[in-house]
Amino acid sequence: RKQGESVGKTKLMLRNNRHFLEAETVELLQRLCASNEIAMSIARQDLLHPDGSVRLEEAMAAVTEINGGREPTVPSLEINSTRIEEVKAAAHRMGLPLLQEYDFRQDRTATNPPLQAHLKPETTVRAHQLASLSKVFVTDGVAKSGIIVLPCGAGKTLVGISACVRIGRRALVLTSTAVAVDQWRRQFLQFTTLSPSDIYMLTADNKRPIENCENRACVVITTYSMLGFTGRRSGDAELLLSQIQQLEWGIMVVDEVQVMPAKTFRTVATTVKAHCSLGLTATLVREDELVHDLHWLIGPKLYEASWQQLQDEGFLAKVRCVEVWCEMSKAFFAEYLKAAPGRDGHLRRALWTCNPNKLIACEFLIRFHEQRGDKTIVFSDNILLLEDFAKKLGRYYISGKVEMRERMQILGAFANSATCNTIFLSKVGDNAIDIPNACVIVQISSHYGSRRQEAQRLGRILRPKPKAFDSKSKFNAFFYTLVSRDTPEMYYASRRQQFLVEQGYNYHILRDDSVRRMRDKSFHYASPEAQNELLAQCLASVGVAQVEEKEDEEVALFDPNRDEHGRVPRSQKKAATTTTTTAAAAASASASATGG
Repeated sequence: RKQGESVGKTKLMLRNNRHFLEAETVELLQRLCASNEIAMSIARQDLLHPDGSVRLEEAMAAVTEINGGREPTVPSLEINSTRIEEVKAAAHRMGLPLLQEYDFRQDRTATNPPLQAHLKPETTVRAHQLASLSKVFVTDGVAKSGIIVLPCGAGKTLVGISACVRIGRRALVLTSTAVAVDQWRRQFLQFTTLSPSDIYMLTADNKRPIENCENRACVVITTYSMLGFTGRRSGDAELLLSQIQQLEWGIMVVDEVQVMPAKTFRTVATTVKAHCSLGLTATLVREDELVHDLHWLIGPKLYEASWQQLQDEGFLAKVRCVEVWCEMSKAFFAEYLKAAPGRDGHLRRALWTCNPNKLIACEFLIRFHEQRGDKTIVFSDNILLLEDFAKKLGRYYISGKVEMRERMQILGAFANSATCNTIFLSKVGDNAIDIPNACVIVQISSHYGSRRQEAQRLGRILRPKPKAFDSKSKFNAFFYTLVSRDTPEMYYASRRQQFLVEQGYNYHILRDDSVRRMRDKSFHYASPEAQNELLAQCLASVGVAQVEEKEDEEVALFDPNRDEHGRVPRSQKKAATTTTTTAAAAASASASATGG
């Protein structure tokens, strides 16, 4: 009860680009200052006693001096802006979480000019979006910091845009990929009256500095990796980054907020001087425990929508989830049994991923849905398999090495062309990518037991569809995950599904004869020769697959070994390739000797 009485009575406020710790009473402020982390974070370190405690009366008097002799309405003291993360964490541990609210209607300061933008009259904000916004703007004219959880396809972007124009001050939008940056820009232009000249993007290809930045209200959209990058930058990128860090922002919108607690990104939340922060996500889960840090990095969860309710109301597609159990082929299973579980873990994983029976089932599903005119996405975390399979079928693929312009062209063809109905995606397609007409997912391989990845991939087909799959079915979208039987992949699959099961989804199992009926001699991996060739490639390229998969996983993330364009220096690539050449050659010879 004592802790409950204190919640909501301590705040972290931003005024004139300076941070202030506020409390309803002097006693509460004194409790906060009893923390060594907070005491070491006050702006005036000369106001500490020799034992490290704060001379509170003098620190409060310093705030009066900053205000030109006017006493603050509540007890407060100034905090060093570079130590905001430490202050918020310490207060959270003490059971005194710091609220971050923005009284934007009363903000008359010249440091944060008004943003001249409104929602267009034809923009429709749905009931669940209004409900989520009502939790941000509980008090008229005041915006609360926190997190909104909406399923993929339920309009998180419009919620973020609506919050930006309602606050009407500078807005910073953080997202995970350059493709998502472009999507946010297009949706700002689609839904609001904001001028294109007032939208700035900070990506590898866009670094236009803000003109007359101190007096200009604007929207800046960038990625976590661009703000988190610590290496050398171009002149324009360095200038725009310094502008972002120096300016005062009305709101910071954090898309895919579950990424924020990562070690390389978490400082972004506290180095940007924003009055309030709004986190958006469909999956507030991580496989580590860092998701709990979002409570003080961004704020508490304000709203979470029911996936099944939105589906019943027609705002989400009705998805049939199917798990297809595929027997391992004899040759692949023999190699799998020979590999040691610990030492050869990557080899075992490559074998159950490249299981020819999975690829045969995948090709069957691709052909089946293409004949019906459906748009299909095939996901694979194994990059070598992704590229090889896509090329054999004559389909486009997108992985980390594909340039941004080519990605956009492929996605455009998939969206608009009747001849491009299937594309292959790696992990770069997991987050913040808008493919509204996709209605089928086939998942060949995934990242172990990641619940977040499973939900994010399902989200690619959750946009509402115009009609049912056929007259006899109540489903209008399908999510297939292909699993090799009698391998750890079955355990990982069940773990991955936990989050979606909690949202009300269930998985239909296809096995035995149902799977065998999918086989056809005309399929690319149906013949023994093709399977032996695939096995040899699999054995020979395990080391290369490891390198490429890791690179691909970090494309949308910060990597200290990359430059600001997300590229790995040629010397490092050469070194990585050299270390695997000998092992790959030996494995290839072994495969040939066993009948490959």
